Amino acid sequence: MRVLLISYWFPPANTMAAIRIGKLAKFLHEAGHDVRILAARSPEDPSLAVEVPEERIVRTDYREVGRIFEPIAYAVKSVAAALKSRPTAKSEPAWVQGIAPSVSHPPVVSGIRRHYYALIQMPDNHIGWRRYALAAGRRLMTGWRPDAIVASAPPFTCLVIARRLSREFRVPWVAEFRDIWVDNPYNTDPVWRQYIDRLIERRILSSAAAIVSVTPVWSALVKRQYGHPVTTILNGFAEEDRVDPSPATRTDTVLIVYTGAVYPGYRDPSPLFEAIALLGDQRKCIEVLFYGPSEEEVMPLAERHRVSDRVFVRAPVGHSASLRIQAAADVLLLMQWNNAKDEGNIPGKFFEYIAARRPILMLGYEHGILARMVRERCAGVVANTPLEIANQLSRWIAKRPTGIPALGRSVAAGLSRSEQYQKYENLLMHLLDSSMPPGTKVALDDVEQSAP
Repeated sequence: MRVLLISYWFPPANTMAAIRIGKLAKFLHEAGHDVRILAARSPEDPSLAVEVPEERIVRTDYREVGRIFEPIAYAVKSVAAALKSRPTAKSEPAWVQGIAPSVSHPPVVSGIRRHYYALIQMPDNHIGWRRYALAAGRRLMTGWRPDAIVASAPPFTCLVIARRLSREFRVPWVAEFRDIWVDNPYNTDPVWRQYIDRLIERRILSSAAAIVSVTPVWSALVKRQYGHPVTTILNGFAEEDRVDPSPATRTDTVLIVYTGAVYPGYRDPSPLFEAIALLGDQRKCIEVLFYGPSEEEVMPLAERHRVSDRVFVRAPVGHSASLRIQAAADVLLLMQWNNAKDEGNIPGKFFEYIAARRPILMLGYEHGILARMVRERCAGVVANTPLEIANQLSRWIAKRPTGIPALGRSVAAGLSRSEQYQKYENLLMHLLDSSMPPGTKVALDDVEQSAP
């Protein structure tokens, strides 16, 4: 089977998106399929291992779209800063008096920029890659015709590219949502833009032979919106990358580790900090290490709750180092948005934590699918109130004489990438069944029901 994978992110770019599509490429390549990858030359941290032959990868340039507005915004902020540095005369025009107090985030500038980018960057801020990717894809497919195209989004520009190549070369294509599009709970685009995106999304998905999502809740949502069957294929963890957890030993402190980014307003460590403050003398037995976020995103919160002596921020590390750090921790911190809108989200970090087999402390929506997986697999605790968290911290502190034991191997059952990607291979093979009439929509349920 010949498969073309289209993904803006691909190793060595160290992103969760690149990890998923990079591992899928490796799985299909090692299974004997002829896999090619169309990707952008990303400026991200190039520390991720490339696990398929480089000659199978077509990397292209890209262009930033709409950045002409940034110098204008910078100039306005500079003028505002200069005006703020001297007393405001009563005779100065109203626009001067209005803009000077808002140097950091002038509301007018922010509002105009938001709508400007919403107008220029359709379907997203990577639309500047479309021209380069289409040209490279056409050159590739002129001499090598895939049996199927898989486009992984976001960016949703990947879906636009796949749809065009599919139509021009009459090749079935699969739309993969690592994050959903219009219905994404983190979507902050203007309402008028979301309406346009809904039309674009509907039109694009109408031509997809199959749709893949990374959580069952999102699969159900997309199916409900557009009436197409959707296959759920989880992110999973790579068995070859997993690091055995450190053996339980006596420790002076319980080390809680968080790896990755922090999203202010959505993923907030404040409940944990408040809980540490409630511990009294026991607080000296807790250390929280953040790898990835900036000090400005973490330490002001720690100082507000008077626990800055128990919280430490470290520089970002590569993927392999991150896995080793997770396996050496006592507890792994998993932060999600504590809102019902986030009920369907299962971040890739969860699978890394599961593979590390260290207890998870999850802050986030307690009735979502992620919280349910943590509980059902006995992988840790889900809590949001400082008192609940403080009580759990005390229980972990009490285990210091013997150490906090690792979770059992069964905690990760069924969640490896190889198990999940076997479903992907089955879906693609079924998609290419010559007996299928043109335009048929395929989901994994169809594969399983037709399997002998």
